[in-house]
Amino acid sequence: MQDTDLVKEIAALLQAAEEDTTCLSEQVLQDQETHYAETVEQLQRSAQQLVEDNEFLFETVDPNAEINPRSVSVHILEVSKLAERLKNTHLEQEMLDNFLRYTLPSGDLLQQIETPQDERYVSLEKNVVHLQDVVITQLESEVDQLREEISHTSQKIADQREVVNELCLNTGELVDECHALLEELESNDDNAKVASPDTTNGVSSTEATIQQLHAVKETVQEKKHFEQRLEHLQRTKKSLNAIENSADEEAQDQDSGLAESYTAYRTLIEYWRSQFFDSEVRNLEVLPKSNKVQFTYYNLDVVVQLNASGVSEVELYGSNMPLDKLDLIRKRVNDKQPRDIPIYLQFKNVLNIIKENAIIV
Repeated sequence: MQDTDLVKEIAALLQAAEEDTTCLSEQVLQDQETHYAETVEQLQRSAQQLVEDNEFLFETVDPNAEINPRSVSVHILEVSKLAERLKNTHLEQEMLDNFLRYTLPSGDLLQQIETPQDERYVSLEKNVVHLQDVVITQLESEVDQLREEISHTSQKIADQREVVNELCLNTGELVDECHALLEELESNDDNAKVASPDTTNGVSSTEATIQQLHAVKETVQEKKHFEQRLEHLQRTKKSLNAIENSADEEAQDQDSGLAESYTAYRTLIEYWRSQFFDSEVRNLEVLPKSNKVQFTYYNLDVVVQLNASGVSEVELYGSNMPLDKLDLIRKRVNDKQPRDIPIYLQFKNVLNIIKENAIIV
């Protein structure tokens, strides 16, 4: 019954996700078509207006004449340059006309300004130069900056549309895969019901699969832990072999340093044992490079990750203990770990929690 409800719930979620993805895809495609249509229409209007405003620039072309597409870009560039020069000339004339109209008083200009050295002429010339070199240059710079921003924003919008399209396609593929997996799950459930109508100990096939996956995950973590311990032991064995096999005086001096390091390491372990652990702790190892301490306590391999505040995380491994009980102890050790007490009290708290929960039958 629980499996059936779970399958129905997953199917409903997949259906909702598929509908949302389809709706979003249709909306994106519609927006793109609208955008492209508006862009083409705007370009057509601009080209038509350009032709109407500059009829004298365009020669009459025979409708049946063949046009070489390679020469179109060259002619467009020439027309653009000519239009730019005409625009600049028009703007200069219009600016000069407005300047003379609103700046100079009415009357005979020749009588008012007799020579180029006239003070008013010199002042007006300076104003014109300032407008050309400063004001117009600044405005042109701002226009160029706005053009770059518009181009960058347009490219960004286009890239975002591509990303949305890819996401819609990927989501659709994932939904199809989920449907296939759901059908496979339904088929497996049907086969399980035919093969074994009654569930063993009230545990459904889905729950059993989850427990098996959890057991595999726990085994992989435990294997990784044992590999780390094996690597540490191999390094220790290598150091001890180097000490035992030393032959000459130079090697003896080098091995003497290794021996001192090993003695210091053992002293460090004994210090930790006397300060933080009781006599029931076995196989104590301190790993300064990785900031870890590991030991065996109540048939559990305990790995403690340390940080500046003390105990950061506690991992537990034990093949002789049920997985649910091991998860419970691991959760309690990490959830009930206070961070504002001395480190020896933190270790004591870890040991107490493990001891209290490990001996419960």
